[in-house]
Formats: sequence, C-alpha cells, structure tokens
Amino acid sequence: MMSDSTRPLRKKSKPKTGSGDLAGSFERSRRRLDKKREERRLKMQWAHFWNLCPKCGGDMFEQKSLGIYFDVCRDCHSLLLESAELSLAVKHRDPKKFLKALLDKSKKPKTE
Repeated sequence: MMSDSTRPLRKKSKPKTGSGDLAGSFERSRRRLDKKREERRLKMQWAHFWNLCPKCGGDMFEQKSLGIYFDVCRDCHSLLLESAELSLAVKHRDPKKFLKALLDKSKKPKTE
C-alpha cells in the first residue's frame, strides 16, 4: 500500500473559460437539440399521417367488433379494414353478422 507522500499526484483539470470553448460548447448543444427536435417532429408527423381518413382527412380511431379490429373516421364515419383483418373475418365469422356489427359500431351516436 502506498503512503500519501509516495502517491503520485493527479493533475486537476481546469475549468474551461475561454470564449472559444463556450461558443463551441454552445454550438454542439444547439446541434444536438436541433437534431432531437427534428426527430420528434418527424415522429409526430408520421403519427398524425397514420391516423388520417383517406376519404376526408379526418381523425380515425380504432374499434373492435367480434374480435376484428377496424378504423372509423370521426368526421365521415368511413370504415377502414386491413386486408388481414378482412380475411380473418371472412374465414372465421358469419359475414352477414360481422358486417351488421361493423356498421352498428361505426354509426354516429344519435343525439336528440
């Protein structure tokens, strides 16, 4: 074990105070923040595009009926089924019963 007197001294780092260092640090931080902001913007743009009605551009929400998932437009009440979901419904459900349940779920609630 080394005694305190024989232990090599470590140099302490000095704080960087030069104006060039601050400017460089600021620029690096600025680029990092801009990159994060751009990634977040692209992610939100994609998420918004993904949930738009192809007919009217309104927001769509997911519904489930008889175990089959589909999207319904809040504005025009259009239905959107993925081909795999439609295939599943046709193979394993009574088509007449399934379509009636699908239409009932997509109708605008009556407000009188």
